[in-house]
Amino acid sequence: MPFRIKLRRSRRYNVLSKNYFVTQIRLLDANVIECTLSVESTGQECLEAVAQRLELRETHYFGLWFHSKTQVQRWVELEKPLKKQLDKFGSETLLFFAVMYYVPSVSRLEQEITRYQYYLQVKKDVLDGRLPCTVEQGIRLAGFAVQADFGDFTRYLYQDFLREYVLFPVVGVCVLEEWTQKVAEEHKSH
Repeated sequence: MPFRIKLRRSRRYNVLSKNYFVTQIRLLDANVIECTLSVESTGQECLEAVAQRLELRETHYFGLWFHSKTQVQRWVELEKPLKKQLDKFGSETLLFFAVMYYVPSVSRLEQEITRYQYYLQVKKDVLDGRLPCTVEQGIRLAGFAVQADFGDFTRYLYQDFLREYVLFPVVGVCVLEEWTQKVAEEHKSH
C-alpha cells in the first residue's frame, strides 16, 4: 500500500544539513545576495563567491565584515572558517562587502567593475561622514556622482530629482537647497 505524502513546493529551499549554512551579503549598491556555504568554508571562499557574482577579478582589494556582538565592525579573517567566526564574534550572519585596501591611484585598477565598486565605497563613506571633506570638496564630489549616475546635464532633470537624490551627509534644509544648486552648476561644467 503506497504512502500518500504531500510535499510543499516553494521557490526557496531550506538547508537541512548541519554541514551547510546560508549567509546574506550586503553589496556596496545596497543589494543583498545569499550564499550557501559549507561549515568549513573560509572567508576567502565566500569572498570569491561574491566576486564571481559581480564578475570581479581583482578581489585582493576587497573584504567582508560583520557587526560583532558589541556592534563593532569586524573584518572577516579570510583564511579561517567563516561559520566559526560568525558564531563566535557575530551578532548575526549578515556580511558586508567593502573595499578593504585603497590604491594611491585609480589607474592601478584594471577592471571597470573594480572602479565602480571603489566609487560606491567612497560615495558611501562621504555620505556616512567617515570620509570628511570641505563643503567645496563635497559639492565637487556630488557633481561627479551625479555625472556618474545620471550622465550629461539636461535642464529638465533638475526640477525635482536632485532634491530626492542624496548628495550630502545630513544637513539643514536651507543649506541643502543652496548646495544642491551648486551641485547642478558643477554638473553642468562636466
